[in-house]
Amino acid sequence: MKITNLKLINFRNYTLTELAFPAMINVFFGANAHGKTNLLESIYYGALGLSHRTSNEDELVRFRSEGLAVQVRFEREDAPHNLQLKRYLEQEKVKKIILLDEKKISAREHYGFLKVILFSPEDLAIIKGDPAQRRRFLDMGLAQTDPVYYDLLVQYNRNLRQRNKLLKNIREKSAPENLLTTWDENISVLAAKILQKRLMNLAGFTALTGEIGKALTGSQEQLAITYNLKANNGVFLQVDAGDTRDWIEFYKTSLRERRFKDILMGYTGIGIHRDDLLFSINGYDSKAFGSQGQKRSYALALKLAQLEFIKQQCGEYPVLLLDDVMSELDEARRTQLLHFLDGRVQTFITVNDRSLIPSLAETAYFKVCEGVIKKD
Repeated sequence: MKITNLKLINFRNYTLTELAFPAMINVFFGANAHGKTNLLESIYYGALGLSHRTSNEDELVRFRSEGLAVQVRFEREDAPHNLQLKRYLEQEKVKKIILLDEKKISAREHYGFLKVILFSPEDLAIIKGDPAQRRRFLDMGLAQTDPVYYDLLVQYNRNLRQRNKLLKNIREKSAPENLLTTWDENISVLAAKILQKRLMNLAGFTALTGEIGKALTGSQEQLAITYNLKANNGVFLQVDAGDTRDWIEFYKTSLRERRFKDILMGYTGIGIHRDDLLFSINGYDSKAFGSQGQKRSYALALKLAQLEFIKQQCGEYPVLLLDDVMSELDEARRTQLLHFLDGRVQTFITVNDRSLIPSLAETAYFKVCEGVIKKD
């Protein structure tokens, strides 16, 4: 996949910006707070329909503007395509439309059509942060390659919200407890299907991460990923794919066993929304025992593994966005990373110092200053 053109209207600090990208490596350099990250955010938003920095899309609209537009022209193996996102006010209501090749599409059809992987310093939270960060990392990667997985997640989250609302109503004596039976059945089936897809894909993804980890560390570190399922007693269980029917029964039994506690707390305490991933280095938990440098290398290995995983699943590499991470890597790892990417993966890189990115076969440089971008 390769992005050829980008057009922004009232996105963050960009009033009107149009850019062409003939090169595979595109470097955006300049001082902080001038719009480099905003540019990568706009590509991410155009590709996936959401921001990696905020859940409030109002923040994406330029100050004193009533709407925004992002247009991304790109090439896939099948053909060139044109994605347009428009968000605007109409009769005091926010409207958002997505157009693919001039035809209106849904968020489901949009997500993953143009595949992107983003790596930023905040991604250290995948290693260091809470389980939600690791689940999000896994879910977003799988959802870009598997529309069925995307649908299952949407259905699961919808059912989970409804069950949690019902739990609160039962606690407040405004609904009967027997209404939970239907929601428990729905959630059990969906959770079992999601869990199986997670586990089946994780095996191949773990192998890729291990191979890349060896390459990055000169075979000094063995990286591994283990899926941890949270049981009713709070203990994490290491599990394998098994049979879907067995997992349906597991969730139905678990939900029934903790029903009283769920009603008391007002939320569902077991399910795929409570599980975690264990990232280990040479058999040790990287979160607890890894150094800062090891955690940074692990996060990079995970992102590069995502690139390879998507290539295996879909036949072509996604677009890679590297936001202010090159200064975090030593010179040897920067050089190794760039040579891996050059001519293979279209990459958009933000840096303060232009000299951090040596010119390779296909490299273009853009200077960013106060929301204005000029090719250097």
